[in-house]
Amino acid sequence: MHSKDPRILHLPGIVMQAFNGSAAFILETTLSERSIQESRSLMLAPHGQSLKTSTGAARFAELSEIASKYGIPAAVLDRFKIWAAASILSQPPQPRHKQSTQLTLLDRELEKTARARGKPVFALEKVVEQLGLFDNLPRKVQLELLDQAIKEFPNLDYELEKLTAHYIAGRTGWIFCEMEESLKSLSPELNDFMTYQLIIQRNHTMAARMLPELAKNSTFVAIGALHLPGTEGVLALLEQNGYKIRKRF
Repeated sequence: MHSKDPRILHLPGIVMQAFNGSAAFILETTLSERSIQESRSLMLAPHGQSLKTSTGAARFAELSEIASKYGIPAAVLDRFKIWAAASILSQPPQPRHKQSTQLTLLDRELEKTARARGKPVFALEKVVEQLGLFDNLPRKVQLELLDQAIKEFPNLDYELEKLTAHYIAGRTGWIFCEMEESLKSLSPELNDFMTYQLIIQRNHTMAARMLPELAKNSTFVAIGALHLPGTEGVLALLEQNGYKIRKRF
């Protein structure tokens, strides 16, 4: 999971053994300072455009109240693209005494460790590819995505706790089922985006780009849990290419 939860960050010994013994490291996209800066610039609307104007005053006021919990002033929020504003709400806000400290993600820590040890690091996607999917969404779908994020915000801690429990228990299939259930109330357009474009289509891209690297070395791969299960999940796609899948943890 792309998570800051300490329970996710502390990998089990058998997983760390696999990482330590690998000759190379693969992740979804590099989390270098350069790519982080690139992602931030892609999330900002062109000069002169206003999120308040794009979303309407009432919606923007509701969003501003939530964004303040993340330490984001309304003036800064107003520069975001619609989909980028929705993405802010994907993780719960940190307590104020922690907002100034540097937070980390499992992906980033593994990448830093791999580079420090001299392991080759290969990113399956570029930041512009990932965020470009959101950028290409029609405005009405972006607004629906934002409305859904605002609607779900009060229950965000509870929902993330459920997903974290599934992840820790190794129930990645359940995480996918939870996502499918949550999409039932969405429009066909947003449902297709969340299921096909964000997950299935990228699964095929990741598997195809992964294969040449897997053939070179003993490789440790870290990708989001939603990309693993299903008949078109990355694990099934690797099986179709001759790999045998065995659960170690």
